[in-house]
Amino acid sequence: MRLIYIWITRIILTITMVGFIPFSSNPTLVQAQSKKKNPAQASKYAKRGNAKAKKKDYRGALADYKRAYQLNPSSGYKKKVQQLTSLAKKSGGKSSKKKPSTKQAQQAANYAKRGNSKAKKKNYAGALKDYQRAYKLNPSSSNKKKVQQLTSLAKKSGKTVASKSPTRAKTPRISDIPMISPVKYANEIYNITEAFESSSRNLARATHYLDEKEKKKVERIYLKRAPSTSDLEQAARLEPNDFRKQVDLSRNYEANGRFEDAKEIYLKLAAQHPNNADAHFHLGSFYSRFGQMTKARHSFDEALDVQPSHRATIETMATLFKTKESRSMSDDMLSKSAQKDPKGPGKQMKKVRQNLNDLNFDVAAKLAQGGQDMFPNQVAFIFLKGRAFEGLGNLDKAKATYQQSIKKDPTHHESYVALGDLYFGQGKYVYAALTYGDAIKIDPSDKNSRFNQGLSYFKGSEWGRAASSWEDLLHYEPHNQEVRTLLPQAYYILAVEYNRVGQSSLGQTAFRKALSVNKNSGIWLPGSMRVLADYYREKGMNRESLAAYQEAIELKPNDAQAYLGLGITYWRMNETGLAKAAWARSMEIDPINNDARGWLLLAGKTSS
Repeated sequence: MRLIYIWITRIILTITMVGFIPFSSNPTLVQAQSKKKNPAQASKYAKRGNAKAKKKDYRGALADYKRAYQLNPSSGYKKKVQQLTSLAKKSGGKSSKKKPSTKQAQQAANYAKRGNSKAKKKNYAGALKDYQRAYKLNPSSSNKKKVQQLTSLAKKSGKTVASKSPTRAKTPRISDIPMISPVKYANEIYNITEAFESSSRNLARATHYLDEKEKKKVERIYLKRAPSTSDLEQAARLEPNDFRKQVDLSRNYEANGRFEDAKEIYLKLAAQHPNNADAHFHLGSFYSRFGQMTKARHSFDEALDVQPSHRATIETMATLFKTKESRSMSDDMLSKSAQKDPKGPGKQMKKVRQNLNDLNFDVAAKLAQGGQDMFPNQVAFIFLKGRAFEGLGNLDKAKATYQQSIKKDPTHHESYVALGDLYFGQGKYVYAALTYGDAIKIDPSDKNSRFNQGLSYFKGSEWGRAASSWEDLLHYEPHNQEVRTLLPQAYYILAVEYNRVGQSSLGQTAFRKALSVNKNSGIWLPGSMRVLADYYREKGMNRESLAAYQEAIELKPNDAQAYLGLGITYWRMNETGLAKAAWARSMEIDPINNDARGWLLLAGKTSS
């Protein structure tokens, strides 16, 4: 009995000691063992952890797998916990970021809201700045994703934020200046163009159906804006005795280059309405636009026989200054008007014109003002007053007077032309081009205004608009040699600029158009490089300017203007010695009509 008691005591002591011995030092495992197993719940946590791991949310996945292991401490869950622990450390460690305060979260939300409004307006650079501030205050995954999206959009739109620290410009050495080879560039473009044309044809065939839809849409919009030629033809056919509709149709024919059809209508109107001065005036204006001054004189003479003070004819005569023949016709017509109607505006108009021809601008201005007071409906007196102010050198008054003339009669063609010439002389090339455009709307056959509009855009560095204006002019005057020299220059400069900014497909198209206008690149390529060099210098791109001038000189070694421009660029770069050498060479080539002499005097060296 005593022996049984001893063994029972030993067993109880053994069981008690075993209860105090720890089996593992891992708190996770101890906790897992202390909890009751629940495989179904553990499987749910593991499934959610896998989903988070796929999204690279390793910390969240680790937390789920720890819970799964606590509910079902299997070897698979244990291994997954170890893997996710390692991944969480690599992606940012176990240390959890400090949660933003309520104030910081509110400020971040305000920045995000402002960023969204800027992004809707396509101001991606501004939106990116706001979201970057929001991410600093509240580094959430949504803010981070938005920053990445806006960074990509800002790069595509080209509105990247410039560096705050300014960089000092360095004067390059002559050996560092890149040499541009137009021949090499042309060969490269030619090689790419062949493949480009083939793909363009394939794309045109593939999108033929869509193109037809687009054309129909544009046509519908155009019909809403203005009547088409077919509409005007139908209206004129339905009402053949409506003088205004017949004139509208003939003007439309002129705008579309159908000059013979337009002349046919003017002749028919003059025959059907012999007692209508307007009919003879329209026919005379048509003849004068095409330089047929003898026929124009006969028509204007008929108009004054019907109505000696016919306003449109008198105003047209007042604006003819270009050629000796036109001035003679103007004087004769005004004299006839003054003789038939002494109290009419013809007599006063003739006095104003006579003083303008004699350069008595002060007297001409006073007479024009008097004529304006006596005949307020005659816009020509305002126009002539502007010519007088321009002759006196008072360009501000001349400009205001031309604008007054246009305001009084928006269809007065010569006032637009005079104002455009004034803007051009002041170097306001874009405004000159816009004003010439208004003149073209009134008289589509005005070739001089079309050329001057293109030249104004060209000098204003609006190469695309210049090309468009000159392309339109070639429809009216296909063999204009000046346009066939300048238009390829505009296209070539477009090609170089497109290529410089990475838009090679547009550059290929522009270069192909330049060759289609004039295949003899030796005529227009040196001028293109010189204009491009001037453009780069005005933009402060002196290195590119030097390279372009050197290429122009290589293409045309005796180009005095290229050496002149090269010297100016060197002068801008504080390379006085090289500038003087370039100007001296320019003077050797052309010692008479050359601005290099003035630059040499400015540099302190007189060359005779």
